[in-house]
Amino acid sequence: MQPNANEIIALPSTPRPAPAASPAGHPVEREAKFSVDITFELPGLGDVSEAVDALPELLLQAAYFDTPDLGLWRQGITVRHRTGEGPDSGLWTAKLPIPGDGPTLDRTELSWPGSRDQPPEALKAALLGVVRHSAFEVMAELTTRRRRLALRDGTGTSLAEIDDDHVTVVVDGQERGTFRQIEVELGPDGDPLLGPVTDRLARAGARPSNEPKLARALAVIVVLESKHDTDLDDRARMGDVVRARIADGLHRMLDHDVRLRLDPDDPPVHSIHQARVATRRLRSDLLLLGAVVDPAWVTEVRGDLKWMGQVLGAVRDADVLGLELEAAGGRPASEVPLDRDGLDELRARLLAQRRARADVLRQALASDRYLGVLDRLEAAVRHLPAIGSGSKVIGHRSPADRRARKVLPRLVAKRWRALDRAVGTGGRHPTDPQLHRMRIRSKQLRYAAETAEPVIGGRARRLALAAEDAQGILGDLHDTVAAQEWLATNARTASGPAAFTAGVLAADQVRRREELRHQWQSCWRRLDRKKVRGWLDRD
Repeated sequence: MQPNANEIIALPSTPRPAPAASPAGHPVEREAKFSVDITFELPGLGDVSEAVDALPELLLQAAYFDTPDLGLWRQGITVRHRTGEGPDSGLWTAKLPIPGDGPTLDRTELSWPGSRDQPPEALKAALLGVVRHSAFEVMAELTTRRRRLALRDGTGTSLAEIDDDHVTVVVDGQERGTFRQIEVELGPDGDPLLGPVTDRLARAGARPSNEPKLARALAVIVVLESKHDTDLDDRARMGDVVRARIADGLHRMLDHDVRLRLDPDDPPVHSIHQARVATRRLRSDLLLLGAVVDPAWVTEVRGDLKWMGQVLGAVRDADVLGLELEAAGGRPASEVPLDRDGLDELRARLLAQRRARADVLRQALASDRYLGVLDRLEAAVRHLPAIGSGSKVIGHRSPADRRARKVLPRLVAKRWRALDRAVGTGGRHPTDPQLHRMRIRSKQLRYAAETAEPVIGGRARRLALAAEDAQGILGDLHDTVAAQEWLATNARTASGPAAFTAGVLAADQVRRREELRHQWQSCWRRLDRKKVRGWLDRD
């Protein structure tokens, strides 16, 4: 039977070590890469592993695809079609980055069988948010002669594979040279081997370099954008700051866009949270920096981001409450006992609600509105729609040209005053809605201070950390309010055991909320210190 061209499959696990599973159930490739000279001699590894077996040599033909502007590469994503291993028609593979600073290059690996002529629909659907209206183009073609060694334990289980790759690079039909790379791909139990193998390779002259082959082939490793705000310093102009914040926000949104599309019925909790943070943060940044950008553009984009944040927020709210219900399962016996059947009924209700909200998210991700806002953000990174940027009036100065060091303290100070007013209005015994407004204001202050940090430095960092503490406490407090409301609503239509359980858990939320109110008072005193906010008055 031929495999379905739209079905995600894992690469063969024999003789290659089986990759570890990611939280979403997709294979994870874990490997350490080394640059070596063409004349490098692979050292003996017989004393590192209980058994070392030579595997059949492979001749691999790979074509790497991207959009004309390297949109996939800028997100750390590589897409290739390769023959020489796997199905006769070849294998399409997308590799998604997994954040980390360890010795291995870890990537989620997704593969589909199929010919090079047509990318699988499932691949295009997974990358829709990044690719959008662009077309896949061949960026480079690589011919790899791969010599392989399997490192096994005493039972014959493969712990790691050493791949000695001799690579020839072809770009636009022209041979651009050759290079050699050693890869150590780890199996699930192969971690103890990494240190000894690395030491042995290093002594033989190998240089650790976790560059994907495409980076070596195109020599464009500098294109990969990580943190955009690292380009800013105290000489930056306001236009530079706005462009950096938009670029960073878009990068964060797209970083989790792919993972949300891979599991539309059960999107990963972490990606839901981070995508929501990215949309809300970018919306806050545009509010802070809106005086630099065309107001019509800001209004439209912030409206779209608010809509997407609400869609993501509905799923996130279910996730937060789900964690509360999971924690309730470990409730100490000394407290009021819970009816287990009632708790299971509440979990089932919440799961059904999450699935319905995830379906709304799936539709939103495919919508013209969402894809359109991604287009507008990307266009703004290339050419900022700044106020006055097209003016030809002599002596006119666009707000984008002003020194950020002079402007940002005043903008951050506005966020501070908004939080201070909200706290003053609430008084000693603020209501839940008043505390919610304080939460929003503290979050906006934190984001504003973090935006200023690359330009202002440590003073902005101190304020951002203090505001983050306040946001965290007030966020937890808001979660208790939302949880109590959900429990009360669902108790009305639940069975007796579930209604009783909901009542007990609602009481827990009330107690927790009172504890957080006391913590908030102390947190506010730490935030409202001259040492933390004094620079806003001086600059």
